[in-house]
Amino acid sequence: MNEEGEKSDEENYNLAQKDDEVFDIYPPPPSPSRYNCMITSDWGETYFPSPLPTGQTKTRRAIHCEGDWHRSVQVWIVQKVSKDGRVRVLLQRRSKYKDTHPNMLDVSCAGHIDSGEDIVKSAVRELYEELGGNGNLQYTENDLEMSKAFVVTSSIKGETAKYGSFICNEYQDVFILWWKDENTSIDSSMFAPMNKEEVAGFEVVDGQELVRRMRGGDESLVPRASDYVNALAKALCLE
Repeated sequence: MNEEGEKSDEENYNLAQKDDEVFDIYPPPPSPSRYNCMITSDWGETYFPSPLPTGQTKTRRAIHCEGDWHRSVQVWIVQKVSKDGRVRVLLQRRSKYKDTHPNMLDVSCAGHIDSGEDIVKSAVRELYEELGGNGNLQYTENDLEMSKAFVVTSSIKGETAKYGSFICNEYQDVFILWWKDENTSIDSSMFAPMNKEEVAGFEVVDGQELVRRMRGGDESLVPRASDYVNALAKALCLE
């Protein structure tokens, strides 16, 4: 921290993620052709309905350097507008200090599942850490349990100035949370992270427009495979 009380960039990077976090390792999908798609029953018991860990663990930094398959949760906050039936979606702008996809717009909240951590508990934890700073969230573990939408694989390579090349291979458990208060329109100012080094801000967008942008490869958004986008559009009742 400098003389003015401001954190250094190095401190901010360390607050945005912990390189020594430990995650469970999962077996890779049955073939490379399934690296970016929905998990279905024909994958077998090792993967469906929920992938089973190998029993090995590694740190966050090692996993992103070596490309091991691990697990994350993603929670979409959405609202149906009663007067016209359109869907509004909350997006998060990732902090410039993140080790993957810095400064990009992403799902409302997301995070890795720590080794041995329950999936739903992880989703609730991430929800309140990244969105709950203003005290406007009213969701329970049961709400998350009932909102599980689908599980997909995601294999993405990239590079950041701070961390260099990364390989992010994930099994992603995706949840769709419909906003409870029908009388209040969701607004970006209603949400705040507990840790501002993780999240730069929020935007609310039209659901149809979001799907169009995702399918068009909008470079301001974290990239998603077509299976993911199709499943999201269906879960949001847009198709």
